[in-house]
Amino acid sequence: MDTISVIIETPAGSDQKYTYDSVSGRMKLKKMLPAGMVFPFDFGFLPGTKGEDGDPLDVIVLSESSAFPTCAVECRVIGAFVIHQAESNDSDKMIRNDRFIAVSVASLIYKKVNTLRDLPKELRAQLEAFFTNYIDQEGKRLKVEKQIPAERAWKLIHRFQDRLDKRLLFEIFLPLKNNKNSAFPQHYFDDLRHLLVRKFGGVTVYQRSPVTGIWDNPEEGHERDELIIYEVMSPTGEEVFWTQLKADLANQFKQDKLLIRSSRMNII
Repeated sequence: MDTISVIIETPAGSDQKYTYDSVSGRMKLKKMLPAGMVFPFDFGFLPGTKGEDGDPLDVIVLSESSAFPTCAVECRVIGAFVIHQAESNDSDKMIRNDRFIAVSVASLIYKKVNTLRDLPKELRAQLEAFFTNYIDQEGKRLKVEKQIPAERAWKLIHRFQDRLDKRLLFEIFLPLKNNKNSAFPQHYFDDLRHLLVRKFGGVTVYQRSPVTGIWDNPEEGHERDELIIYEVMSPTGEEVFWTQLKADLANQFKQDKLLIRSSRMNII
């Protein structure tokens, strides 16, 4: 299942809400929760997204232990609560401000949870009550419209990623044949294409006219590879995702020096 990095702002058990200030690069105390309330799980945001409130998408991360502010936690998204809330205490204007639910991939207790319906009904109700109660006690209005499953939550994430300029180009260079000149199984390439489409919303594949790579090997002379290239654009670079993908592909394609190249593009 696809994963994504969540930046933790407020750890579980805290009665203070922190927020990341992108200008200073520091965490700031935003507010105190109403008396008797604490965050039930780690709360953070998805970098590289922009919701209708102008901020990155909010995420609550399920795990048996808490992280710390600014910690990057690799997660799988299991769903979301579609929410509208008042823009301010004295405003009747309602804006979209969804809360995404994710599970830390390091969690053992929640390792079999892949969608909201895998959670006990009582826990889902408690999460909804938490979102509603602390906003209500601040004098604002909040309405949970519905709960959506993992697949629809991912589509929302892609939609809100598209609000940002995608200026980072990632290129993946893969051989079409192994060292015995036999073609790799087609499902290797199909699986990668599906992964990139789900993750980034689309992919460019140079396949009909595969490029040829010529490598200078001092021991055996020139080596020649027929290559397929995958390109995706992203607003951010997720080091954990790309490091793991490179390791997985290098193992699958038996490559010692598999190349994934990133560059920042100037959009005209």
